[in-house]
Amino acid sequence: PSNRLFDRTSGRRVETLTRMKIISRIKRQLFRGYFRIGAVIHVRHWRGHGIHSPFMYGIVRNVFMKSRITGRDRTLYNALIRHRIGRKNGILLQNLYTHCKMERFVLVGAMDVPLPPGPVFCILLPNTTTETLGFMARKILAQSGCLVVLAPHRSSRRWKVAQQIRQHYRCVSVDRRVMMLYFADPKLQPQHYRI
Repeated sequence: PSNRLFDRTSGRRVETLTRMKIISRIKRQLFRGYFRIGAVIHVRHWRGHGIHSPFMYGIVRNVFMKSRITGRDRTLYNALIRHRIGRKNGILLQNLYTHCKMERFVLVGAMDVPLPPGPVFCILLPNTTTETLGFMARKILAQSGCLVVLAPHRSSRRWKVAQQIRQHYRCVSVDRRVMMLYFADPKLQPQHYRI
């Protein structure tokens, strides 16, 4: 606007705000790029090599290596597509849901959702806040169930919460770069996998 030409203080403020936005955007892109490069360099357990747990080996071979939906049930896949989750991730999560023989699933967005009793397959969508992420982790991982955090590398705060969940709860965790999976079952030995 023309009034900025004469008012030096507001022009400086606008200029510093613009610089701050640019700097924060660059920091965010560097953070994401750092994890992408790290994921490519440190990928382990691809195609099941080096996995000694029969549970995880079955998931790698029967879920992660499939490019089509293996069962007849497509309800979770259709719900994920409605929430604009990609086709590839939708297929992976539908196959995981079928493989783990879960009966109920819950998609959690910006707000808390009441959980049905029993084991639940809970998916935290990318727009879930970090507070909701921690709250739902407490609810799901206290009972036997599966928790999926989509886009854990979206921000450094979200990544820290995802790491704290892995360290705090006795569960098997899987880092797939685009999602973190947590399996809470007293029969499973707590381990962390990067696949």
